[in-house]
Amino acid sequence: MKVKNIIFDLGGVILDLGFERMVKRFEQLGIEKFAEYFTPQKQVDFFEDLELGLITPEIFYDQFRRETKSELSNEVIEETWNLILKDFEKDRMDLLTDLSAKFSLYLFSNTNAIHAKCFEKRCLEQTGKPLNSYFQSLYYSHELHLRKPTVESFQEVLRRSNLKSSETLFIDDNAANIAGAKEAGLQTYHLETPKMLTEIDF
Repeated sequence: MKVKNIIFDLGGVILDLGFERMVKRFEQLGIEKFAEYFTPQKQVDFFEDLELGLITPEIFYDQFRRETKSELSNEVIEETWNLILKDFEKDRMDLLTDLSAKFSLYLFSNTNAIHAKCFEKRCLEQTGKPLNSYFQSLYYSHELHLRKPTVESFQEVLRRSNLKSSETLFIDDNAANIAGAKEAGLQTYHLETPKMLTEIDF
């Protein structure tokens, strides 16, 4: 089936993640074994609640302090939490611009209000263009109140943009998300390390 639309994951596909540097910094701030609270694959309840938009960033910060038995300020938690987000690479953003001439592009990310505020600001600063200018629509888990890899999350993205699953390619670096997309009827591409987005033959 001919691909007319491409849905991209953000972290690990368009934007590299600095998980290790974030963990290291939290541990330097006195939170031992931070990875027991959060990894890209699994997180404790209040991280997931933030990603589903069920709690505000302010409630998240309070729960973070309570669970980690720390007294870090909201600002320090935010700054350190955002260390997971690396920079926007010019070659990948140029690729998106080129692809938009042939396909309708969409973004679907499991993310949260704190990270979204950071990476949207950074995209504008680093590329001179807002993130939403590269895509037809941006879909964030905390706004949808649904997250990958549930079939329902993919169905909602398709519904909102009036896309046919059979004509839509989904690209993600997470195998579970790829499986969910396949179950929803999408064509898929599993971008596995060390392959880069710019190395895919579109």
